[in-house]
Amino acid sequence: MPLDRRHFLGGAALLAGGSLSSGRVLGQAAWTVLGQPLSSLPWLQDVRRVIIDTDPGTDDLLAIMMMLSSTRITTEAITVTPGNIGYEQEVRNALYLSKTLTDGKIPVHRGVDHPLLNRPYPAAGFIHGRYGLGDMVVPEVALRPAPEHASVAISRIVSAHPGEVVLLALGGLSNIALALLLDPSIARKARGVVIVGGRYEGIGTAVNFNAMVDPEAADIVLRSGLQIAMTGGLGPTEMLTQADFDHIKTFGTQKSEIFLKSNAERLKFETEQRHKPGATYADPFAAAMVLDPSVASEFEAVNVKVELNGVETRGEYVFGGTHIYTGDALPPNVAICSKGSVEKFRAQVFKALRS
Repeated sequence: MPLDRRHFLGGAALLAGGSLSSGRVLGQAAWTVLGQPLSSLPWLQDVRRVIIDTDPGTDDLLAIMMMLSSTRITTEAITVTPGNIGYEQEVRNALYLSKTLTDGKIPVHRGVDHPLLNRPYPAAGFIHGRYGLGDMVVPEVALRPAPEHASVAISRIVSAHPGEVVLLALGGLSNIALALLLDPSIARKARGVVIVGGRYEGIGTAVNFNAMVDPEAADIVLRSGLQIAMTGGLGPTEMLTQADFDHIKTFGTQKSEIFLKSNAERLKFETEQRHKPGATYADPFAAAMVLDPSVASEFEAVNVKVELNGVETRGEYVFGGTHIYTGDALPPNVAICSKGSVEKFRAQVFKALRS
């Protein structure tokens, strides 16, 4: 499917206030009370197909390893989206991971190489290193990207398996948003999307890197009608400590060695510069939610918007229950994971890196 001027004009109309959901009130089928705690999401149970939309950095690497270790879930494609580092290095990293972990059996699709409006954002090399995978020099491999654009591949795969495909969104949401602009019907054909969100601590705002990369794309996804689950920034629950790294060293597998080599500087940065007890892994926790949804023990149904215009707040998620002026209830459009199991998360990580 070619990307032409009509698609972007359609996108402009949507950003100006249109809707992808044909008037459907978001979330009403899933939730009856705003903020009501939910112990599970039915659509996250027994997932069998996934598309990994990623900006391969250190945490993406672990999430990808976890997903590709599953014998139950088929990864249909890896699509590369703007995010952590320079786009060409992200593509190189994705090709390396597909070749190394699957002998190239999982196709890698290039997507848009910049946010939809091409506005600049600060890259995250300070935590992901020069090459995205820490200081590990990523070799060029004998694998090339699939010819199909990522947004077209997303639309095709979702349409071929209606109700089956979960989109695992680990980076900026540019590719998924563009897929929705090209084919709004995938909002109802996809099983759902799992987004790496910001720190959720109740009503208010939270900065999130992936939303900051492309706020307009996040806005499109949030208003699309997709069933959306979001990580909530659970702190220690999604953290690996020095003791965990030491335990991983005992595995002696290719995956464990790649993880340790690429993530050593991440652990050092988070413990020494951010004074945390370990390194935070929101992307792998999102993967864990797909692999074993019981890792997320509670969700909250929340209305989520993204700030598009603020000088200091552009890209922040806004969590709300009622309209700030009228007091009218706002329909929930996102289920945010508000509680999780650190034991189940670490067990999934260890299982993947041992294999």
